[in-house]
Amino acid sequence: MDATGRYTTANLQVYMLRFLAGMSKDLGINPARLCMGLGFDVADLSNPDCRLSFRQASSMIRRAIELSPTQGLGLRIGTAETIASIGLVGYAMLTCRTFGDAITLGINMQNHAGALLDFDIEQDKTGITIYAASRFHEPDIEMFLVEEAFGSFPKVAHALVGEAFRLASVDLSYPRPAYAEQYEQFFKCPVRFEQSRNAVVCDASWVERPLATYDPLSNRQALEFLQMAVSQEDTGAEFLESIERIVRRDLRNPPTLGQVAAQLCMSDRTLRRRLADSGVSYQTVLDNIRHARAMALLSTPRLSIEEIAYEVGFSDSHNFRRAFKRWTGHGPRESR
Repeated sequence: MDATGRYTTANLQVYMLRFLAGMSKDLGINPARLCMGLGFDVADLSNPDCRLSFRQASSMIRRAIELSPTQGLGLRIGTAETIASIGLVGYAMLTCRTFGDAITLGINMQNHAGALLDFDIEQDKTGITIYAASRFHEPDIEMFLVEEAFGSFPKVAHALVGEAFRLASVDLSYPRPAYAEQYEQFFKCPVRFEQSRNAVVCDASWVERPLATYDPLSNRQALEFLQMAVSQEDTGAEFLESIERIVRRDLRNPPTLGQVAAQLCMSDRTLRRRLADSGVSYQTVLDNIRHARAMALLSTPRLSIEEIAYEVGFSDSHNFRRAFKRWTGHGPRESR
């Protein structure tokens, strides 16, 4: 599934999967069926030390979607979650000084919150934009993952700054589903489908909003505990995810290895060595991201092959077709 073996590395927190198992009973699904044969059971999900691989997590989610009697399972799960659903990261966010500080902390600690997507954040004078991208090409569960993540965001924001919070807009890369009115009823803001990226936008007026639950001592204690826990986890995956996050920020103009090294505060030589230690080259990392992004964009009919080539960093569609054939063994039109 990927060149680094991260698809089968058991390093994911299970907060959302535990919530999914708990809610499955309300849907008439036996939670034991979701875990059967995957190497863990429902009781394991309540163990704070439990870690699963993306392969195990995606298999469980896929089963839940197949067994669910209703559409929009991801949205239903996400909108039922609370800030407590992301564990100690949620508590650390509650004790931050401002809303902007809390959101930045959540993005920085996303792996410890059990994120199954990769999130990035941009902030300017208009506000905060949070982008979500798939880690692996899993088109049959991508909508669930985005629905769950974006559905939970307003609930987290309500816990931080109150029920008055509203998103400014929501952009989604997939086609408009049959139950799209549920999105509009919940988000109460413009929701656009078939966009180039998955993104939620928060107005600048919320960024400096102080949190009533701010407590500097508690915040410091929570961060120290989180940092201690993070230092005990596998840092190899975190290192590669940091590189991927930098590349995804502007895939149209991907950074050079030297530019990535500078952002990571290390020399080109150190970056090459650490990549070699992980068994991968920078070109492989870049190709993996381009491949995953291209596969996602090919599911959007309104985008031409030339437009997709531009979105993934190729100025010439011929070079894109040649690279795509190298990645998959066939051309992009055949994949579409």
